[in-house]
Amino acid sequence: MFSEPAVGEKFFGREEALEILSKRALALKDGYRQNIALTGQSLAGKTSIILNFLHTIKEEGFIPVYVEVVKEPFKAFANKFIATMLYNALLAHGEDAGIDLDGLMISAARYFPKTHAAMKEVLSLIELDERDQAYSRLLELTSVLKAESMHPCIVILDEFDNLEYLGIRNPFTGFGKVIMVQKDTMYIVSSSRNLAIRKIISEKLSLLFGNFEIVKVANFGIRVSNEFINIRLPGFEIEDLLRKFLIAFTDGNPFYLSRMLRSIRDAAINRMTSYIDSAIVADIILELVYNSNGAIHQYLMNYLLELLDARSRDMHISILTCIANGENKQSDIARKLRIRRCDISTALQRLSEQGLLSKNGIFYTIEDAMLEFWLKNVYQEKKNLLINGIFDRTTLYREKVLLLISDFEREFSLPAIERVADLFSLFSNELVQLDTKSAKLPHFTKTEIRSFADGCRYLIASFRGNHWIVQAYDHDINENDIISFVKNIKGLNCKISNKVIIPIRGIDENARLIAKELKISIWESRTINKLLTLYGKKRIIAI
Repeated sequence: MFSEPAVGEKFFGREEALEILSKRALALKDGYRQNIALTGQSLAGKTSIILNFLHTIKEEGFIPVYVEVVKEPFKAFANKFIATMLYNALLAHGEDAGIDLDGLMISAARYFPKTHAAMKEVLSLIELDERDQAYSRLLELTSVLKAESMHPCIVILDEFDNLEYLGIRNPFTGFGKVIMVQKDTMYIVSSSRNLAIRKIISEKLSLLFGNFEIVKVANFGIRVSNEFINIRLPGFEIEDLLRKFLIAFTDGNPFYLSRMLRSIRDAAINRMTSYIDSAIVADIILELVYNSNGAIHQYLMNYLLELLDARSRDMHISILTCIANGENKQSDIARKLRIRRCDISTALQRLSEQGLLSKNGIFYTIEDAMLEFWLKNVYQEKKNLLINGIFDRTTLYREKVLLLISDFEREFSLPAIERVADLFSLFSNELVQLDTKSAKLPHFTKTEIRSFADGCRYLIASFRGNHWIVQAYDHDINENDIISFVKNIKGLNCKISNKVIIPIRGIDENARLIAKELKISIWESRTINKLLTLYGKKRIIAI
């Protein structure tokens, strides 16, 4: 585990996910078992959520069995599973037997003899190399312990998809067979490979599909990220434009944002200033992201080396770098790299299953915004340097980072409607996914910003005699805004094929219902920002 999870006072946000886990755990006591699958980008905070959940329910009489599944021999996995189960069972019984497996087994023989006997059988099967049978017996242990201790078990398998590397035949099918008949054990599984875990649940655990509730753990939203900055930089002054840059640069990823803020705070203290400016932020980006010893640089490099198979690593990194540079359609990638489209298709599928890419219509995007930046501006830059040896690269990179920050700040200062107009001018009949619906984005022959009679600016985008009318709001939308929008478009003398409102800061429920009744499309901030990302533009950050 590269980053220590944030537990206790260090934990921030995630109330919704914690509430779901707590509700499902309490329902287990009433005889209703609902398993949970947590998905989300690496370092988005899944493990922190799980550990804080375990902290909140420790007085509720559950026996937690938390195991981080890594690529290791099955024996090591089984030992961790048994030791963790016994350690927590004995604690619940008022005993502290330490963390040594032999000592835990001795205590188990005294307090949980049936469980102890079942565990000895598992360990014997492992020694006989009967791993498949031992695997099934291992998963069945929670039911044996429940019968003896009267406490239900909650089993957490972090990075669940790594079960395939334990040397077990059909590990997910075997897992499904056991838990299908286990009604007294709740399972929480997690994975950073969103596509992979969904495929496992829908195909290999198909009989249990409805019994797994998928909870997506996203990065911090814009407002939560801004609040996080306030908490981590108390007493420091930082301008809104620079706040927006930090949120956009880290994409609200808790690990990246936390590391950046910690280093920024320390740098400001060392310089004996309470004012954080672009120079400090640029130096921290150089330290963490560009420097080979930087925490973020090392994480990204190790992440790719661990995830990508050595035989295809060079091609996969070339594809990722290509996408990071804006060539994010399969045909464009194949042409740029001069690789057959069928080979590119196979590689893109593999990268998607590994959680590195996501697909939206014909577009591929890198899930991790920091990885995308690093590939384009650090990895590729260093690879393409013509001058080797010892020379001061810091000055070269620092100027680029300062320019990057100023470019972000300049774009953030533009009115939202102007940035939306620029986006619409890039559409060219692509099919994309907008929330849960597929939509074709027309090739607009003309995009123009105008003003309604009340002075509000709007976008009119035209194609083949049809017009889209778009208005972006930089405040929370209410019913009056919808009424005014409808009144304004009635005065337009044109054929309107689509009416779109963009509530950058949010929309209240009544306004949402009225808009839907009037067939007005609502592109919320996550939707418009997804489109901006697909077309290589910077996100709109409203704080």
